Amino acid sequence: MDIIFDKNTYLEILFSEQYFIHKLQLYESYLKRQRFVHENKSLSYIDYDKLTTSAILNNFSEVVVMEVVKTVEEDAIEKYQGKNLTEKIKGYFRSFDQTLFSDEYGEFLLSNSSAKSIVHHSFNRVKGYALNAVKEVLQSGKAIFYKQNYKNNKDRMLIVAPIEICIGKKQGKYMMGVSVEVTHNNNSVELIEVVIEKGESTDSFDTIVSSPVNNDSPSILTLLQQVIDVKNGNLSLDQVTAIGIDSE
Repeated sequence: MDIIFDKNTYLEILFSEQYFIHKLQLYESYLKRQRFVHENKSLSYIDYDKLTTSAILNNFSEVVVMEVVKTVEEDAIEKYQGKNLTEKIKGYFRSFDQTLFSDEYGEFLLSNSSAKSIVHHSFNRVKGYALNAVKEVLQSGKAIFYKQNYKNNKDRMLIVAPIEICIGKKQGKYMMGVSVEVTHNNNSVELIEVVIEKGESTDSFDTIVSSPVNNDSPSILTLLQQVIDVKNGNLSLDQVTAIGIDSE
């Protein structure tokens, strides 16, 4: 005999399953943190051998062939309560305790300040959709830029991975970058940028991307475009702006 649930019972079961998955993910993150502590590593530990210029070049090549790490089919952030976009993003970050953990780069902090900074850096609809993939990009992406003393004695690291957005007119494959401020205490998310790989988008980055490249401090959009150009065969790896821990 078939078992038939009413709507309320079905929703209760569905949300219970989602709650269990959420708690399981938090526990997995906790175990990774404990492993780092057991190995006497700071949670903000970064293996700088993976951030040399040669390692950055290798990361470029890995990102070029990387599969999409997240397909965004809905704007989950809009579901969070808040009087404005910043408050909704704060709620989204709190859903994973404002921290994300990468085996390669340690723990990332997504604080209230991160939410404000992201919104204040030319935030638009496509970035809002892309923000739904911040977890996967930080956990699976690769660093293609590391600059020491970038600003106010803070280092900057750029984590990049391909994503796909399947919402309305913004559909397409994008290269997403998450900029992280690195200090001795933590790795704090600063802002995000996205560049569409091909096709059309109502958001134009041409003016910024095509501007002259500052080899000492290239823009995030320039670096993302370089990944796409290498992927499309319009640029060779020896032409990219590779800046790592040992760059002068």
